[in-house]
Amino acid sequence: MKKIIFCVFIPFLLIADQLDLWQAAKISKPLNDTYTLSMEGDYRSYDMGEQLKYYHGDIGISFPILANFNLSVNFREVFEWKGFWKQEHRPHGAVSTKMQFGSLGVSARSRFEYRMKQDKDPAIRNRNLVSIKSGKEFTPLKLVPYIADEIFYDMEESELNRNRFYVGMEIKCISFVKTVIYFLQQKDLKNEAWEPTNVVGMKFSF
Repeated sequence: MKKIIFCVFIPFLLIADQLDLWQAAKISKPLNDTYTLSMEGDYRSYDMGEQLKYYHGDIGISFPILANFNLSVNFREVFEWKGFWKQEHRPHGAVSTKMQFGSLGVSARSRFEYRMKQDKDPAIRNRNLVSIKSGKEFTPLKLVPYIADEIFYDMEESELNRNRFYVGMEIKCISFVKTVIYFLQQKDLKNEAWEPTNVVGMKFSF
């Protein structure tokens, strides 16, 4: 696994002077033919695991609403280190879809979040994610490369203030878990300038 990560992400590692590490695990279980329950935990840290800076727990239910369209309704509890641990309650809902264009799979998701932070008024944020995935598997590990981009729109400030660009792959050789590894560059709008954060991430879905 370490050799795979090194070979795929070395071009990005060479241009990144500091890397955060994001690690997530998600469990999904169908409740019946219509509804699926999911639970997720996500840990994020500075300097490849040196210091934890963020954690969220998320639980939700998803179900189809139209052909090829799903609706999910979730609640997320967020803890973020800002010199002390700040807590946020974040109910959110999303509509997602998947399409096939030749050998490429395209998925899109639009999410609305109601953010209730400590010492701040509630705010609404919209997040739109588009990803493009290869329809072919490579090597005996069944690697499936993908790219994705997500934009964040602050509806209170009426501005785009964050962007995340992903390059990664799914590893499908193990049937009971979907493993994803990726490089991510996040850019945040601060004081009229875009500040980058470089991330190596892993996600395990059961």
